[in-house]
Amino acid sequence: NTPKLLQISGIGPKKLLNNLGIPVLIDLPGVGSNFRDHYGVRMVSHVKNIKTINNMAQGAPLLIEIVRWLIKKPSLLAVSPSLAHIFWKSSKNLDNPDLMFVFTPASFREGVVGLLDKHPGMTCGVWQERPESTGYVNASSADPFIAPVIQPNYLAEETDRRILLAGMRLGRKLMRTSMLENFFDKEVAPGDQVQTDDEFLDFAFQNGTTAYHLIGTAQMGPQSNPMSVVNAELKVYGIRNLRVADASIMPTMPSANTNAATLMIAEKAADMILGQSPANNPSN
Repeated sequence: NTPKLLQISGIGPKKLLNNLGIPVLIDLPGVGSNFRDHYGVRMVSHVKNIKTINNMAQGAPLLIEIVRWLIKKPSLLAVSPSLAHIFWKSSKNLDNPDLMFVFTPASFREGVVGLLDKHPGMTCGVWQERPESTGYVNASSADPFIAPVIQPNYLAEETDRRILLAGMRLGRKLMRTSMLENFFDKEVAPGDQVQTDDEFLDFAFQNGTTAYHLIGTAQMGPQSNPMSVVNAELKVYGIRNLRVADASIMPTMPSANTNAATLMIAEKAADMILGQSPANNPSN
């Protein structure tokens, strides 16, 4: 909501604000642009010879898990959706990982998180760590209760498609390793019928989804960059005493989940507002 709130307050691209009938307070073309996100693809397999979360989350077993949670015992209800994380490379020639994998001992119907299959399964998700594709988030009305227009432009850049494709092929190999051969039954998404690059990418376009790592629409940068929105103190250019302290100020994507980085931004912003250096903050 950060770019929408700025835009309907008159801070944003002049042309957009004029089209919405919003008086222009500050013409900042970068507000709403540079939208980035991790685009994840989840690969699903059926499992044999062992129970998975699918079995534990239905009927009587689920009631048992609820009781265990109520009496503060280890329970399915306290489990993260992803239980294993892997950082790896799309090419052996790279010095640093550019892919992130997440693994869940559960299978989701058609790869959609939250819709569990009724049979045992496992899911391996993958996304490119530092996507180059950018989109935008723009207000669609001066009314604050009207949702903005969101266009992420996922996989618009060829680099993003190439890296995600390599990640999907690695994910398929992971599900079929010798350590899992006693449990792997069959791949159901994308399925053995998907073999070529075009088929993998078609599956990615049709079934991929956000990782909810949304950043960039009020990016920090020097005033010499016309697309910068906030300065190094998180102050919005052209107006006094207005700061943005959330993931929208990140000019590029971190190499992992965005939660910890966003907490750091908030802590740093609090120090600056209070006039404290990090070394003098008693919470550090």
